[in-house]
Amino acid sequence: MTSGVSVSASCRLQMDYEAKIFPQSGGYGRYNRVVVVFSWFPTFAVMLNLFSDVFYTLIPSMYRCKPDPEQLPSSFLLSNYSKQDYLNLTLSWANGSGLSPCELWYNANISDLSGEVPQKTASCTTGWEYSTVVGLQSNFVTEWNLVCDDYWKIPLHRICFMVGWIVGYVFLGSLCDWLGRRRGFLLSITLSSLFGVAVCLSSSAVVFLLLRLCQGAFLAGVFVSSYILRLELSDPSHRLMVAMTGTFFGVSAELLLPGFAVLSRDWPILQAVATLPLLLLLSYWCCASVFPESPRWLLATDHILQAKRSLQEFTTRNGVCFREEMYPGEALLS
Repeated sequence: MTSGVSVSASCRLQMDYEAKIFPQSGGYGRYNRVVVVFSWFPTFAVMLNLFSDVFYTLIPSMYRCKPDPEQLPSSFLLSNYSKQDYLNLTLSWANGSGLSPCELWYNANISDLSGEVPQKTASCTTGWEYSTVVGLQSNFVTEWNLVCDDYWKIPLHRICFMVGWIVGYVFLGSLCDWLGRRRGFLLSITLSSLFGVAVCLSSSAVVFLLLRLCQGAFLAGVFVSSYILRLELSDPSHRLMVAMTGTFFGVSAELLLPGFAVLSRDWPILQAVATLPLLLLLSYWCCASVFPESPRWLLATDHILQAKRSLQEFTTRNGVCFREEMYPGEALLS
């Protein structure tokens, strides 16, 4: 019974806000449009970090073991073999598919290239040689040799990053309802920036994975808080437009990302480039007017005095006729 009354009151408040309060504050006026524009920039920053994961986990088209001279007899090293012959005699062959990327072999006594000499296989001992990754010279895979036996760490990273993203949606979305849109956004943008910088300094694959998981969670908080704010500052007829325009900002980040990767060359530089927009968004801390608290949230959570001041500010900035008695605090939720 109590929940039914609560839902009824919430619906009545929403109807009153749309029909009475929002139009008197200027509706989707000049100031609302300015705030909505500033709410699009976080979408660009979030998608830049989100889609950069594609370049971090991209497996090179070709890779093979580095030949290990210590595995070879001294007579082999003194022989005058061509580079291709050298590879043929040191790298294992997969069944009809060329050189094996995960094994090498060494011969106890090499006298010709006939391939009839008994051979022993061994795992790569000195690392791998990689072809250039698309857009980058190194990434998460080539930095820590996540191929062959360690290949499983690549899908694990992708799963962890998306788990962080989903968890961030659930918990930080709820946090925005508890703390407010502005404070939820500032908390998320601060921590996602810190984790973005920390990713650049990762010392191992495990550290990289954990930091990206945490950053993914707070990136979701940045996205959901800015998305909710722009919808709450728009009237129903403009909400689809502002939501779709925000999507275009995300698409533009995706289109620009390959160019950033080519210019960056190495994954830490690309991560720094992707984190830079997040750091610039920290300026919203000292510019409350470009990302204010939502008046709708203030009313829904019974912050009457703050809601009154917020609505008066929106009224003034939207250029609507302003009267102090327009929003008496004691009558807002009557």
